[in-house]
Amino acid sequence: MPEPEVVARLSGVEARYGSAERRVVLRGVDLELLRGEHVALLGANGSGKSTLLRVLSGLLAPAAGEVELFGNPIGSWNRGELARRVSVLPQDTELPRGFRVSEVVALGRIPHARSWFASSADDEAAVARALTDAEADALADRAIDELSSGERQRVLVALALAQEPQLLLLDEPTAHLDVAHQLALVQLLERLRHTRGLTVIAVLHDLNLAAHFADRALILADGRLIRASDEHGRLDVRRLGDAFGVSIAEAVAPDGRRVLAPVLPGRPISRIPD
Repeated sequence: MPEPEVVARLSGVEARYGSAERRVVLRGVDLELLRGEHVALLGANGSGKSTLLRVLSGLLAPAAGEVELFGNPIGSWNRGELARRVSVLPQDTELPRGFRVSEVVALGRIPHARSWFASSADDEAAVARALTDAEADALADRAIDELSSGERQRVLVALALAQEPQLLLLDEPTAHLDVAHQLALVQLLERLRHTRGLTVIAVLHDLNLAAHFADRALILADGRLIRASDEHGRLDVRRLGDAFGVSIAEAVAPDGRRVLAPVLPGRPISRIPD
């Protein structure tokens, strides 16, 4: 069996903002992302998760260490080349008002454009496929201003897919979504990484979504990257508790799934009855 393709490799990466005297955000981060892998990135607010995505996307140069994308140093790629391979969905991305959904998704073709004034047949096909794959094709003629939060998030995924990336970076994609839409979005990401061979790394705050959908979960704490799972491949409640500064309890749902939840001070969680 051939070795899995390494999409991204970070070795001893340190990242900071501003001058050398400013606080270091990432410290000695080592990471490999494999083709088709879904990685959940966990950690408290301010732990460096968004910064790690910025380093992976080439938006922030590391202060120390090495970053490789698709087998080459990240500095050897120009912005256009990166945009054709890496797509980023930042937190609270704003969609431009006054446009139809299909027009907004077509903006994802800019890295591939040969002309500023016309789209090619390839562009139109890529936009149509992106809308279909993101389950947003029924929204194509809707105005952006008319969309619900769940619909907007599907349009953002379609916009990212229109770039035809190999690596998809998502910063809290389930924020502002209700439980049903969170589940639908993570299931959509799972389908996409299989149908498109995408490598997905997503910042998540829902421990149960991370546990049930990601191939592996990692924790950023004090700028350092650590494995979130125990030797059995399950999320380690002790490591999670240390990272978030709260106790994490586990229970078993009626369908046999393991469920994680923070323990309220003075109110221990009860085990879910059989």
